[in-house]
Amino acid sequence: MFGRGRARIEGVAKLLVVGSGKGGVGKSTVSVNLAVALARDGARVGLLDADAYGPSVPMMLGVRKREESTGWRATLPLGHRAPLAPELKMRPLERYGVRVMSVGFFVGEEQAVAPIPDVLGLLIRQLLVGVNWGELDYLILDLPPGTGEPQATLCREHAIDGAILVATPQDIARIDAAKAGEMFRRAGVPALGLVENMSGFICPHCGERVEVFPPSRGAAPLLDALPLLAAIPLDPRTAASGDAGRPIVVSDPESPVARAFVALAERVAATARTERTDEMDGGRERESE
Repeated sequence: MFGRGRARIEGVAKLLVVGSGKGGVGKSTVSVNLAVALARDGARVGLLDADAYGPSVPMMLGVRKREESTGWRATLPLGHRAPLAPELKMRPLERYGVRVMSVGFFVGEEQAVAPIPDVLGLLIRQLLVGVNWGELDYLILDLPPGTGEPQATLCREHAIDGAILVATPQDIARIDAAKAGEMFRRAGVPALGLVENMSGFICPHCGERVEVFPPSRGAAPLLDALPLLAAIPLDPRTAASGDAGRPIVVSDPESPVARAFVALAERVAATARTERTDEMDGGRERESE
C-alpha cells in the first residue's frame, strides 16, 4: 500500500492533494469549495494553500492581508526536522468550519515571494507538519501549477491518500493535467478522479448551456481512464464570490455550481469511506493469516 515508510500527519485521517499541472484552471476555487462543502457536511477539514508564488486561498476565504510584511513578520518557517510539541506549533485560522494555513498569512497579498525550488519544498513541508491541525478527517493541499516543487518533496516524504486532478475541457489543459497525473502515479499516489472545471456556461436568463471551450479530441487518454468526480459549470458568480471571500457553496448554495461542489464532496467522502473499509478488511485478512 502507498505510504508505507512515509510520514503521516498526526491526527489526519486522509491527506488529499488537488493538482492540475497548469495554472488558470480554477484549482484553488475547487480546493476551497470542496473543503467548505465537506465541512458543512460535518467533516473535520483542514486546507493548506501550498502555492507560495500566488497564494489565493486567503482572499477566497475572506482573510486578506493587504499590507506588506517586513523584518521578522515576513519570516517564513523553515528547518524544523524534529517533531514539535503541539503547543509550539502554529495554529491555523478557521473560516466556514475549515482550518486554514497559507503563505499568504505571512506576506502581503501584493508582496512577492520567490524561494528557490528546493527551499519551496522545505517551506511547504514545514507548513504541513508545523501546524497544529488537531484531529481532521481530511487535510486538503491546494498545490501550485507544475510537476516540480513542492510536489516532489511532498510525494517523497509524506503518505498521500489521493490526488484530485483539475482541468478545463480543452486539450491544452487536459494534457497538462495528465502530466500531473503521471507524476502522482510514478510517486505511488492514487488518483481519485478528475474535476472538469468551467464545464459549459449556463445562461442565467434562459438556462441554455453553451460550451465555452472546444471539446477534447482524446489527447489525454490517462484522464479518460479516471472517474469524472464532477463537472463544474462556468458561472460569473463563482469568481465574484471568491473575490468577496465567500465561497459559492456559502453565498449561493442552491446554484448549479454549488450543487456540483456538494456532489464532488459527497463523491470524495464516499471514496474515502470505501478505501477505509478496504484497509480494515485487508488488516483483518493479514491478522487471520
